[in-house]
Amino acid sequence: MSNDCGQCQGYISYVEQQLSSYLEFGQFRRVQCDAQNNGLECLALYHSPSCQLLIQRTDGADYCALGTFDAPFLTDQILDVDGSQGWFNLVYLLEYRANKKIMTQRVIEQFWDGSLDYHQWLAQLLAGQFEQLLAMFAPGAPATWLADYIQFMQRQRYYGA
Repeated sequence: MSNDCGQCQGYISYVEQQLSSYLEFGQFRRVQCDAQNNGLECLALYHSPSCQLLIQRTDGADYCALGTFDAPFLTDQILDVDGSQGWFNLVYLLEYRANKKIMTQRVIEQFWDGSLDYHQWLAQLLAGQFEQLLAMFAPGAPATWLADYIQFMQRQRYYGA
């Protein structure tokens, strides 16, 4: 693995452009990149002083997640929603904080028909929220929110239902 995104460079550059203000604010820098399946599967890992960020495209779906420093670089794995890998999908974290479903069936259908861009949508959702999300992963800060997050995810039937 390397920091060279190869066949995924166009995708990763686009995501970095869409999320540039958040990458800059959190002082994230790309440290690893992996392209598979002729660039259809992409994974990029970023480090910051407070946590890690993962950008993933797999099976035609896009994901962004925050993770602890010990969360692994997930090549050949799907991002689990329960945080068991040390990664937490940004949209699900935002849903947890708002205590409501944001990733609705209507939104998903808009992604699939191309009328809504995931990364533009995510950038808008993060406005005014990103600093609080980073604080949840601050080094030395206990994850007092984790049990409530898992319960929220179970109520939303994302897993364990």
